[in-house]
Amino acid sequence: MPYTSLPMGTRMNRRAFLAATGSAALLAACGTNAKAEPPRPGAILPGIASDPPPPPAAGGPASAAPAATPATRVVRPQGTYERTLMAGTPWATVVSVRDSGVAGNAAIVLGGVHGNEPGGWMAAEEVATWTPRTGSLLVIPRANRLAIDSFVRTFEEIGDLNRLYPGDPASALAMERMAGEITALAAEFGCSLALDMHESWAFYIDAPGTGTAALGQTITTGQGPLWPNFGPAIAGALNDGLPSHDRFIVRDGTNLGRPAASATPATTGRGRSSLSLGGHVTGLTPVLVEMGQQNQDVDRRIALHLLVARQALGMIEVL
Repeated sequence: MPYTSLPMGTRMNRRAFLAATGSAALLAACGTNAKAEPPRPGAILPGIASDPPPPPAAGGPASAAPAATPATRVVRPQGTYERTLMAGTPWATVVSVRDSGVAGNAAIVLGGVHGNEPGGWMAAEEVATWTPRTGSLLVIPRANRLAIDSFVRTFEEIGDLNRLYPGDPASALAMERMAGEITALAAEFGCSLALDMHESWAFYIDAPGTGTAALGQTITTGQGPLWPNFGPAIAGALNDGLPSHDRFIVRDGTNLGRPAASATPATTGRGRSSLSLGGHVTGLTPVLVEMGQQNQDVDRRIALHLLVARQALGMIEVL
């Protein structure tokens, strides 16, 4: 499915790279042996267990559970529009909504949760231009807009959005209020998938198990109806077309579950990342994707994020 660039004004000018259309051009940019086919519609829902075997996993589950059949979705009239989260505040940011007018799954895509991870938020801006085939596509390209403007991870006084789910509308931390609005939005649309685009510094394959600074080229799936096979199926569809060092490693995020009600940001850590959203939004499966920044330029990171997004959205038939 072709797509067009989203005008960026003067903020960034890397769009010539993204003028290429469809999965074939993106795969060609990522590896000389890449497959040219777009995601096969309906490849995952239902029948996820019949997909190709997963690549080597880091801490993954020993056995697979069958995928759940998605619940009946509300059919929203076809249209493209914007909504605003945290409206009327300095942290206000735009949500792009595209409704297909056809019954299907809804997906929410996050970029810019951390402001110094440009591959994620630039790729999300591109995804916001895509037209869903069924269901709805919601994209928040610049979730932490002020951090992006300053090119920092976040600010201490507003909190780390990826440590504050499911959010709290009464919180003193702006990003905890933002997390609450994102959670409510996903619930309102009955989203089946939350795809959160991030970047780490080093590649996981080079320093496995050493923390969040070395999560590059990983796909992590949290609790939800599509666990455990969804992440491995994405990687299995893409890895043959990528150089060996760049292939995605699958990690299991289900141990990062919903914290106790009394838990605080200081004590819950990654248990309040977007990977916990499956415990807060019925029917949703969260997937967190990390690209490595070390020795991998931003255009390549964008291309890889777009490959993952096309594959994931194709597998739930949104594209």
